[in-house]
Amino acid sequence: MSLYVWLRFLHIFGVAVFLFAHGVSGGAAFALRGPVSGHSRALLRLSERSSIFANAGLVLILATGIWMAFAGSWWGRIWPWAAVVVLLAVAAFMGFIANAYRYARGAAGGPDDALAEHLRRTRPMLALWVGAVGLVVLLVLMIFKPF
Repeated sequence: MSLYVWLRFLHIFGVAVFLFAHGVSGGAAFALRGPVSGHSRALLRLSERSSIFANAGLVLILATGIWMAFAGSWWGRIWPWAAVVVLLAVAAFMGFIANAYRYARGAAGGPDDALAEHLRRTRPMLALWVGAVGLVVLLVLMIFKPF
């Protein structure tokens, strides 16, 4: 078996780890839309812990994707560069959206009204749409290599 096949396996494995762990945070984001409770604080802790695995999956995706682009001599094509731009744009926009969650995680140990204010500023549906559209675009680029 070639190195490229192993890199592709690890790349897809990284995607699976990222999507599973990030899905935990996304699910928690939708469940946090109610009143503040001990349950809310537990969901914020769970979201924070799952992000460790999501970030590890993202690092694996980046490392193997870049390595495969070199191994396959893909850098002369446009689609790998487009994928990098899409990934960075989605990551930047999601980072902007996630600020409210980061503030809520920081306020989880404080009074209910401060936490409730941070949770009111969250936009899980916007995050869902940005992530879903970005994922579809990346899948199209990776599978069809259009240009």
